[in-house]
Amino acid sequence: MNKNERCLAILELIQRYHRVDVKDLARQFGASEMTIRRDLNFLAQQYNITRTHGGALMVNQTVVRMTSFDEKRISNKASKERIAAMAASLIRGGQRIFIDAGSTTRIMLNYLDKGLRAVIVTNHLKVAEEALQYDNVSVIMLGGEMIRITNCSSGPVAEEQIRKYQLDTAFIGAAAIGTDGRLYDGYSPEARFKSSLFSVAKRVYLLADSTKFNTYDLNGFASLSQVDGVITDQGLDEEGNNLMKKYNTRVIFA
Repeated sequence: MNKNERCLAILELIQRYHRVDVKDLARQFGASEMTIRRDLNFLAQQYNITRTHGGALMVNQTVVRMTSFDEKRISNKASKERIAAMAASLIRGGQRIFIDAGSTTRIMLNYLDKGLRAVIVTNHLKVAEEALQYDNVSVIMLGGEMIRITNCSSGPVAEEQIRKYQLDTAFIGAAAIGTDGRLYDGYSPEARFKSSLFSVAKRVYLLADSTKFNTYDLNGFASLSQVDGVITDQGLDEEGNNLMKKYNTRVIFA
């Protein structure tokens, strides 16, 4: 079991039992206590779990990836800028577009044509705010329960509302793309919401930098075989390229 698989298994245990112990995890996974401590320290930086002296505990009822939308804290910024610019170039006037709450998808708003006439639907406050700066773009902000960490709406209200729309293209992100070809998100309501987009959008493009490949997160929401294309950077390795070929996925390099 590699680090990604072990960390995912630890997250699932924290989700189930709300508390884990270093000694117990070391025995269960056949790893050293030092390795488990490093895993827990890494997970505590990424998720809303709290490290304790002997393990970790969950501070809320649901494990959530602590995503930052602070420009200064966005990782792999240069790659994401190129991916966002490529994605924006695929938008045509008169289209009905969905842009989700990911850091790369949000950057797309910096690259839209100033005279673009389109409808942009989103569940993210920052995307809606940025889109409103374009005079000829109509903006629809979905309702529902707001997630404080990500500033986006999700839940039954948002899911019901998006199902009433017919979209030309949806641009989405993913927290991870597994070797099983599944797309993962760090928060289950957001994952359920993303899965509903495939029934209302004619085309769905996944925006993901190369570091997202062959990793895992808690909540699967779709498969590579369902997307119309993956927009990524030139850093995609051989394993990632083989994964795209396996699922016959169109790859657009930025």
